[in-house]
Amino acid sequence: MTRNVAALAAGLTLALLLSACSRSSPVDGSAGSTAGNGGLQPIPRSAPQCAQPAEGQLFPPVDAAALGFDPARLDAALDYGTRLLSSSIRVYRYGCLAAETQQDQVSVWVPQLMASASKTVLAMVVGRAVTQGHLKLEDPIGKYLPEADATHGALTVRHLLTQTSGLALVLADEIAGLLSDPVQQTLSMPFWYEPGTEYMYAQNTLSTLARVVERASGVEFQEYAQRELMNHLGVSRNHWLWLRDRSGGTIVMGGLMMRPDDEARIGHLMLYGGRWNGEQLIDAAYLREGVRGTQANPGYGFLIWTNEGDWHKGSAIGRPVRIDSALLPGVPRDAYGAMGALGQMIVAVPSRHLVIVRNGGPGDGASTIEGLKYKELIRLVSDAIDDAPRITEPGPLTYPAPAGQFDAIPEYLDVFGWSLPGILLGVGEDSLPDCNLLLCNGRVIAQDLAGFGGDTVLQFTNVIAGTALDSAQGREYSAVTQPE
Repeated sequence: MTRNVAALAAGLTLALLLSACSRSSPVDGSAGSTAGNGGLQPIPRSAPQCAQPAEGQLFPPVDAAALGFDPARLDAALDYGTRLLSSSIRVYRYGCLAAETQQDQVSVWVPQLMASASKTVLAMVVGRAVTQGHLKLEDPIGKYLPEADATHGALTVRHLLTQTSGLALVLADEIAGLLSDPVQQTLSMPFWYEPGTEYMYAQNTLSTLARVVERASGVEFQEYAQRELMNHLGVSRNHWLWLRDRSGGTIVMGGLMMRPDDEARIGHLMLYGGRWNGEQLIDAAYLREGVRGTQANPGYGFLIWTNEGDWHKGSAIGRPVRIDSALLPGVPRDAYGAMGALGQMIVAVPSRHLVIVRNGGPGDGASTIEGLKYKELIRLVSDAIDDAPRITEPGPLTYPAPAGQFDAIPEYLDVFGWSLPGILLGVGEDSLPDCNLLLCNGRVIAQDLAGFGGDTVLQFTNVIAGTALDSAQGREYSAVTQPE
């Protein structure tokens, strides 16, 4: 049993660390001082148009030049990205696939690690629940979680979506929550800030948001995600897997794996304002607000990173650090998207009618928000468009000394100040009411391990079977309408 506990702890800790490794520092060279959304570029009459793919179809490939790219610059961008240990880079314009890497011949069938890009998919699921009337942005979470005390219950859905709950954020306690019950842990944490006034890149609070969706809809989170979002997007259940924590909840902050072309469906859902194949899956107003920054962080909306702010705050675990530049120097300011550790990304640029998907290894370190080469890849792809104004190259990107990145360092070093021992051992004022490492929510650790292991094996078996079947059948594409 000890070995199983260690394996579970290692796996859950890795998921948390990967979701948190989008840490940020200041970048020199902004894309410009004027923020704002340029709006979705209309498809010119002279350009091909591609139908949104149904289940079993992929976005169709179309000649890059016909889509307005300079083929040489686009090839150079993909060559650059391939050197970053990318397993997949896919570039779309006007709903058509303009380019992919050689690796995509295989990886197009394989669910890829999304790390913190999972958070944006969570935001889409929440948006679907809002659209269906199950909950509202200003709803206090206590409406759905009566076990919360008055102070924690007053936190709203908006607070959780924008990472402005104000709850204390200490890495050791985040790990403890994953090894017990992250919802209980969230509802027991003290406040560092008044809710809504400050941004911090939290992890376990998002498990609370997933629990709210379950209580509001009456449907288990992953079942709801498949039924109400993935099915409509044409994404089969054997295309993705989402790991669970010890308590049985979904690791929504970083445990999702999806196929790259399915990730592009998420990107296009955002690009088209929540509309897919004539159906308004997510309220357009929700997404318009969701891709805009907040006063607390102009670079972050509803679990979506945005380039519109002249400054932003990154994803350090701990107290926030202001970064005096746009998120993506040299990229149109209306760009936004999902970003996760090791360079996982789904980026949409409405003013270019562009979607970029990248998955792979740490070609520029663990942190995507801090990774200068990941940012440069986005800039190079955007700059390869030949029929839109080019943005002046920002010059070499540099970071200042990282001093101050963790200004909460005493909380990390003061072991006696951690809540972790109390949460795991179930003793003292930091203990959770119904959960510790050995016994949680009426179940012993052996039961939780069996459930965790069985669910993980089942999901992996399902996606492996899906990969084998679809790769054997080959590629089928949605329709392309060529200009007259």
